[in-house]
Amino acid sequence: MSRIAVLMATVTVAALHAARSEKLIPSFAGPFDVWIERIDPCDEDDKRVQLKCSHYNPNKKFEPQVWNGFVNLTRALDDTWWIRAPFSIRSNNQWKQNAIVLTAQRNGCSGARNVLPPDLRRFTTKRGTPCSFKEGVSYFRNTSVKFEFPKFPQLPYGHYRVELEAGQQDEKKAEYCFKTIGHVIPKV
Repeated sequence: MSRIAVLMATVTVAALHAARSEKLIPSFAGPFDVWIERIDPCDEDDKRVQLKCSHYNPNKKFEPQVWNGFVNLTRALDDTWWIRAPFSIRSNNQWKQNAIVLTAQRNGCSGARNVLPPDLRRFTTKRGTPCSFKEGVSYFRNTSVKFEFPKFPQLPYGHYRVELEAGQQDEKKAEYCFKTIGHVIPKV
């Protein structure tokens, strides 16, 4: 083997080793950040949810998202309610249904309170007390919302659509329904 070939092989191995030892971003799943593109009611005639979210700025990726609008709960939500949240993921230019499905057949309020980001927990009662989302209008005026989910340390990266439904246990039809489109991106 010639000296040039040995030198080229040594340089190639050193470059590969250096590239592998650098901080790599996992390509499938791992620590993540979430940003919401839009939040809409499932039914266009339902005017109980009117929220606008700030756009994602990659130059300011550590700043929390800002929400403006309101959510009107016409009935209080407590642990006698069920919650269902099927996540669809965008792949091959179409939505793949039920990529992740979160459900709480009983204790829907407590289930939601346990996974809510800390910035949104102020709309529920404190832990250790019976869970309740109070009836009434909750306003968001330049409200900073940082999506952190301690119960989910890793999620597959991608473009998601979520249809969150909630209803009372004795009813099959959902009382509340809204759809969200968001992105799960690597935390860097």
